[in-house]
Amino acid sequence: MKKSIKICSLALVLAGCGVAGTFSVYADAPAAKVEDAASSPVGKALEKADYLTKDRPNTKARYYLFLYSASWCGPCRREMPHVVRTYRKIRQSDDVELVLFSCDKTEEAAKAWAKEERMKFPIIKPKKGNGIPGYAPGGTIPRLGIVDNTGKPVITGHPAKILDDWRKHCKKEGEKK
Repeated sequence: MKKSIKICSLALVLAGCGVAGTFSVYADAPAAKVEDAASSPVGKALEKADYLTKDRPNTKARYYLFLYSASWCGPCRREMPHVVRTYRKIRQSDDVELVLFSCDKTEEAAKAWAKEERMKFPIIKPKKGNGIPGYAPGGTIPRLGIVDNTGKPVITGHPAKILDDWRKHCKKEGEKK
């Protein structure tokens, strides 16, 4: 039963990413208790991930914003200044972390773009999922997914639609969304 639930969750994540600008909210799912951040599956996987830059994520966050983007993508390039500005606010929260999964063809291209845009958030090497719960390859870019620290999807879609309201999707238990 648990295996079929995971497969359905992955299908929902991938289905929600099919068209740029569309998004899915997983409001019908029962609110899962967010695990103790120190022992969370996402945090543990991020500790072992293969990064492009020296920046490392907060592995004790309660929520993770997973951004899928590439330097060769025009819409990604247009969206990145907004992402960089928003990250300045996000990094002030101990409960939330942003991680970029590079969709570039080479590490060199991804590093050059990170330097050019002054990205100060962790960037995972191209084509590396590293077994991170909540990692959803494929679909269109740019794409942003918010997952809790167990890897359970909260929302996925275009960064412009999600970043302005990231706080409402990353509420502590008991808070209203």
